[in-house]
Amino acid sequence: MARKLRELILVRHAKSDWRDDTEDFDRPLSTKGKKNAAKIGKWLHENGLTPDHILVSPSKRTLQTFKRFCTECSIPYRLVHELYLADVDTLKDILKTAPSVQRLMIVGHNPGLEELNRFLQNKLEFEESDLFPTGSVAHYILPEDWSHLEAGDGVLQNFIRPKDLKGR
Repeated sequence: MARKLRELILVRHAKSDWRDDTEDFDRPLSTKGKKNAAKIGKWLHENGLTPDHILVSPSKRTLQTFKRFCTECSIPYRLVHELYLADVDTLKDILKTAPSVQRLMIVGHNPGLEELNRFLQNKLEFEESDLFPTGSVAHYILPEDWSHLEAGDGVLQNFIRPKDLKGR
């Protein structure tokens, strides 16, 4: 029997606004961040990467990012408080109990998403290309069972940064 596979899409919130002394959790998207989140949503749609379920950090900037690319969608989603500034171990724990859907999306933060991105590819040494800038998307193919993910279990399909989508 063929090994079953599932997909994971990691989305880092778009660029936030640092203009005033707002608490980190409550920082909104910047004007550039709003535009980039819409571009990312368009790219996801054009590439047939609509998730079956979305897990979203409850911070203001992650919620605004999610709403910018999912303005009229009816995709089930859940706010997961542990996603706020989660590290790689917390993200792996969240994936263990995530809904068992074909394509799951996480909208979250660094450094956790950057660490998970490197873990899934089994990259031990950090390289400049491993950066996960705001508004970036990593699309992975993973084994069906996420309860015991190991380093290198992910096969990266796409890695898109907002600057890759110029002219959109």
